[in-house]
Amino acid sequence: MKKKDLHLEVKKMESLLQSSCRTIWENPEVGGTEKASADYFKEMLEEEGFKIVNEEHMEHAFYAEYGSGRPVIAILGEYDALPGLSQKVTDYKEAVADGMPGHGCGHNLLGSAAAIGAIAVKRYLEAEQISGTVRFFGCPEEELLCGKVKMAYYHMFDGCDLAISWHPMSANMVYDNGYLASASAHFEFKGRSSHAAFAPELGRSALDAVELMNVGVNYLREHVTSKARIHYTTDSGGFAPNIVPSRAGSWYFVRAPYISDVKEILERVGKVAEGAALMTETVVEMKVDYGCCEMLENHAFGDLAYHNLEEADLPDFNEEEMEFAGRLLATVSKADVEKAKKLYETEGEAMVWKLNSRNLYEINPLTASSDSGDVSHIMPMCVFSTSCWPAGIAPHSWQATASAGSTLGEKGALCAAQVIAGIAYDLYNKQEAREAILKEFQEKKDDYTPMYGG
Repeated sequence: MKKKDLHLEVKKMESLLQSSCRTIWENPEVGGTEKASADYFKEMLEEEGFKIVNEEHMEHAFYAEYGSGRPVIAILGEYDALPGLSQKVTDYKEAVADGMPGHGCGHNLLGSAAAIGAIAVKRYLEAEQISGTVRFFGCPEEELLCGKVKMAYYHMFDGCDLAISWHPMSANMVYDNGYLASASAHFEFKGRSSHAAFAPELGRSALDAVELMNVGVNYLREHVTSKARIHYTTDSGGFAPNIVPSRAGSWYFVRAPYISDVKEILERVGKVAEGAALMTETVVEMKVDYGCCEMLENHAFGDLAYHNLEEADLPDFNEEEMEFAGRLLATVSKADVEKAKKLYETEGEAMVWKLNSRNLYEINPLTASSDSGDVSHIMPMCVFSTSCWPAGIAPHSWQATASAGSTLGEKGALCAAQVIAGIAYDLYNKQEAREAILKEFQEKKDDYTPMYGG
């Protein structure tokens, strides 16, 4: 079986891919609750002949394995949705159900294309009877930035040699590096309650401590690396205004280009919290929930992924789809749309219809965070994207949800499945390319430990 035959094998599964994309999209589940989605992929892959391996500590995480011997190639799949992003496939904002989740990051496409790509690889290994193993990883809780961190902590990626990852986006491109490292931490302040008017002097306000901490962190922003991001939300404990609150808390995310930066900044945030507790005569408990790493760059793997984008059938959008994409773009800032069309060289079209330049990632970096970055510290990992929503539409929006439930997203996912299968084909058959990727990884890898306490 040649690579073009593998591409055709993916095309034969187009109806299965569409069904998968729609099933997951129509049944969105937020991180930590993805039972139906995980079970759907398990059943699909088990019927194809994969062996399902579950992790007892993570109900909705698994991998499906086929083959024997090396190399062992990991294909990463995700399927969690986002809270509050329920949306119909329309060019105006209308929820399927108010307040319910929706696939505003296209993980219905991500998981489905990864699964179809894995099945195509399995069929190739079966037909050729060569040494090699493929593992589809069902990865929950990506939107919580912790699923793959936990999976690494529980050694689920042990024994793998290389990983293939993709994500729905507005462009057909490769990312050699990306993802801001991130960590989550909770701060709980405890004070002493009292009547806020009758005896305020007897109280020690935990809420005052939270507010002082937030002020202190806002001053800290000037004195950390300029690429850092610090976000927080607060919880006052639900006390009435006439009660000096004895309990209040805050939840912080810290992001930065490298996990070493994140750890340093988080330590300083902790000192600000201690200062706030000292000022208010309260006590504070800091609990680091988890952290995820930046993506470890691998240019050799990026080159291989880009070559496979060149060989795959890029999404070909018809007139009706382009019109729908245009109507979606009419709902966002015209300046943002024009900027995106120029960046992605769409030649005035609403969707990216051609292959973007090899080094576009240098001016269009991945500045969000993802737990996929941790995988790149365990083994070489590539990341590519295909055109699944209009240029100018941001992920985590209702417009992205609508696109992910439409044929726009499905066509992008079909292309991604071909690219995944093609990359795996090359990794099995091109020893020189595989060795170059592994060599670069060995030169750049560090002492990785999952930032998770179990």
